[in-house]
Amino acid sequence: MSTTFILRNAKLIGTGNLQEQDLFIKDGLVDSLYPSSEKTQFDSTCPSYDLEGRYLLPGIFESHLHGSAGIDFNHIDSEKLEQISMYLAGRGVTSFFVSLVSEKEEKLYELLRFYARSAEKDLPGARLAGIHLEGPWISPRRSGAISPANLKTAQPETLDRYQEAANGLIRYITVAPEIEGAFDLIEKADAEGIIVGLGHTEADYDQGREAIARGAKLATHFGNAMVWPHQRHPGIMGAIVESELQLELIFDGIHVHPLNLRLIAQLVSCDRIVGITDATMARGLPDGDYILGDMAIRVEKGISHLKDSKVLAGSTLDPIHAVQNAAKFLDAEFKDVHPLFSSNPARLFSLNTGEISPGKEADLLVFDENFKLCDSWVAGRHLASAVL
Repeated sequence: MSTTFILRNAKLIGTGNLQEQDLFIKDGLVDSLYPSSEKTQFDSTCPSYDLEGRYLLPGIFESHLHGSAGIDFNHIDSEKLEQISMYLAGRGVTSFFVSLVSEKEEKLYELLRFYARSAEKDLPGARLAGIHLEGPWISPRRSGAISPANLKTAQPETLDRYQEAANGLIRYITVAPEIEGAFDLIEKADAEGIIVGLGHTEADYDQGREAIARGAKLATHFGNAMVWPHQRHPGIMGAIVESELQLELIFDGIHVHPLNLRLIAQLVSCDRIVGITDATMARGLPDGDYILGDMAIRVEKGISHLKDSKVLAGSTLDPIHAVQNAAKFLDAEFKDVHPLFSSNPARLFSLNTGEISPGKEADLLVFDENFKLCDSWVAGRHLASAVL
């Protein structure tokens, strides 16, 4: 399919009403929108497709993801990356970050160089939009399912070397504010446009406030791998809630109880919530034994733990199910929580996607009246269809 085409009779959510719209997609970007009732005359040589009043929403951006469908991002090759790109596109994901857990130095450099090369070419499905380093700058006392063997103190020059190897693809790092050198690292990363997420931490309230003042912009899987507030010690979670930071939330109902998810949503604006899955290679596969980096994990009844432990190890949460769960847990409609997984992370990470408006990438999803996924496009490339 050409990346220049027309979509007619699309029901757009973000227009303030449910009036059907016609869209002109040109060279992979949204060029213009018109009410379908106006029967706008487009270039007659362009392919035209009638969505017949189905919902059209922006694609999902998975900004915190460790793998899927038997593929772990720390153990990757070109074929596997293409496979997971197509898997994600079939589940409504149009852009994704590769989340890498801490590794031996030589292996980490190999991974960074591999993803830098991969980003120079188009993948067949969802777009590789960046790298997230979850480690090595986290607390060994709150490392969770991440191996503590390769953690280190924060040295700004290390970030320089990593970013050079990644050819600038590192867009997001998780940092525990209490580790040695963390504040200088946060300040440097922020100055270079890298989003710093506070996570895997035992930081107190004052350390949290200082990290935010230095430039942190996000809370990595808020409520997990950090100390919950005490009545006399608000801790880092208190510092985060009272700030303007974005909050990652895993909407599986396991990492954070649905009641706590509702309370958090009542405390902060939904514009501040970034919905994530934190999925591992076990997503899309049956219960069994898998890996997360170099850690053995076991999935039982769909819940992922470190093997022979009760420590949670990512999730098996499907991206569409995550949106559905968010609607259920927050007592909202699917269309109203979808921005948590699209426009909110896109805005945070300054990606030209996440909205259906002129100039934005044509990363598009079609849903039927029951919000079942029917169709997906990445930058105007048609990838899956139940209606066309």
